[in-house]
Amino acid sequence: MGRIAFDIFNLTRKVVLPMIIQIEGDVVKLRGALTENQWPALRSAVALTLKKNPRGVILDATELTEVSESGAHTFLDASQFIQSQNARVVVAGLPSDILEEIRKIPGVRSQLAVTTSIKEARASLESGGMAAHIERMEGPSVLVPLIGEWQRALEFAAAQAFERRAEILLLYVLQVPRNLPLGVPVPELEQEAERILTEAERASKRRGVKVRRLVTRSRDVMEGAARFAADTKSDLVVLAFAKDDLARDDYRCTAMNTFCHEVAGDLAVLCVDNKPSASR
Repeated sequence: MGRIAFDIFNLTRKVVLPMIIQIEGDVVKLRGALTENQWPALRSAVALTLKKNPRGVILDATELTEVSESGAHTFLDASQFIQSQNARVVVAGLPSDILEEIRKIPGVRSQLAVTTSIKEARASLESGGMAAHIERMEGPSVLVPLIGEWQRALEFAAAQAFERRAEILLLYVLQVPRNLPLGVPVPELEQEAERILTEAERASKRRGVKVRRLVTRSRDVMEGAARFAADTKSDLVVLAFAKDDLARDDYRCTAMNTFCHEVAGDLAVLCVDNKPSASR
């Protein structure tokens, strides 16, 4: 009788499988139960993945069977580390019941960027990194943030790039609402970024200059562009704004003060009459 009772207990008790980590390209796959903070074990896999995929890492959680509060901090530590590398992390396929529970945890809730599938996560990563990190440039560059009347800025920048034999850096600042994690996938905004960058790239190439497309994420478009300009140290930054906008004290002060204090190289600010519909 005792033996039978023991066997029934073994059959009915919950079996907790250890977590297994696998690397598949830009995906780090998690399988089993995440009942402890596994960041120390996960760190080497994430670092290796980032080395080959500097834009970011996808954490595939489709085969996680359980996530405790302690285990959820694995995502928080991974997010903080990956963001420190100017990259993004997206968690794909978390079961809905697990996602509902871990979103109740402070810190994890505000930083966790999730998608329902790896395909969605990859599309989001390809649309732009956290800080649009680029390697040290070999030659001169002209940075054109795609804000304000950027079409007019691009005309001036193309002439300057041709004269300086410089590369044009087209920068789109993807503004993420403050109530969302900075790295969260935002498909509509990412599609708009793709549209504007494609339009700007075509216009630049028609003028015979070399271009590079970049996306950075920020809570504020002006601050994001200025911070990137400061980090990049381009030889020239070109901006263009409508006269009506620059006539407003708040807008003029924000734009001029932000860029004048942040830009190390030359800064050209154009004041234009018209206001194209594509401007932001």
